[in-house]
Amino acid sequence: QLSKWDRWTKLYLPSVFPAIITGWVTAAGGAWNASIVAEYFLYKGQVFSTHGLGASLSIAAETQNFPLLAGALVLMVVAVVLVNRLLWAKLYELAHNRFNIESAL
Repeated sequence: QLSKWDRWTKLYLPSVFPAIITGWVTAAGGAWNASIVAEYFLYKGQVFSTHGLGASLSIAAETQNFPLLAGALVLMVVAVVLVNRLLWAKLYELAHNRFNIESAL
């Protein structure tokens, strides 16, 4: 006996919210990985490159510049941990505290 609006806001969206967050995390990770890889690549003997973390990692590995490689890896780890802690963890906490089956009962 719920209106369409109430069905969407009180049943459908809350029930899929945790899965939506998981999809966002997966999509964001895949997009970031693709952008990192796309910053530097070799095609038919020609190097295509731009400025960015992925290019820095590739150039450092290719030239065996281990300090640059270590610095770029540390920067990448810090960025991933910060995004996980500040964004995804908060959304998962919201999903767990507000949109779970136990809180609906």
